[in-house]
Amino acid sequence: MVNTILKEADLFCPNSVRINFTIYLSNLPKIARL
Repeated sequence: MVNTILKEADLFCPNSVRINFTIYLSNLPKIARL
């Protein structure tokens, strides 16, 4: 039970972090102009 939850967390968290990081990078030029 715990192992499956940890595996799902390992699969899910890096994806969300990667998505947030790409959004952050894509917003950097807009922030720099301000």
